[in-house]
Amino acid sequence: MAERKGVIPGLAANLAVFVGLPLVLNGLIFGLGWNRASGPQSGLPPGWVVGSLWVVLFAGMGTARWLLLRAARGLEEQRRAEWVSLLAFLCLLYPLYTVGLSDDGVELVGNAITAVVGIAVAVFAWRRVRAAGVWLVAVCAWLLYAAGAKAYGIWR
Repeated sequence: MAERKGVIPGLAANLAVFVGLPLVLNGLIFGLGWNRASGPQSGLPPGWVVGSLWVVLFAGMGTARWLLLRAARGLEEQRRAEWVSLLAFLCLLYPLYTVGLSDDGVELVGNAITAVVGIAVAVFAWRRVRAAGVWLVAVCAWLLYAAGAKAYGIWR
């Protein structure tokens, strides 16, 4: 039972950070009016849906990080678990290279780079802890969908 007490706060702390950051960022995005699209967004949901989705995806990244740290057998595996933090950082930049900069090309490249990093992290996580990999695959699926929708909008 004592071991379980140590595990739950670890998950709670990960979720607090990984959910708190996008909530703060969403507050800034909506406060600055960046949630209003400048033009037609082919296949993308409204800004409030995207913001809500990111909160869920960040909760998944926090859970994935916690699962990987919990399963780590040494310092090297603990460091690799921080790749999830790198992915989360790149995802936090999402508003800057999408709505904030309002440059379709930058948005597409940013989505693609973040998706490539996400795929690499998801593959590592999947091999180590399947449940962590599933959460990260969901992040990758959204990134690839957003990149595809943007590419379609650009080249249509």
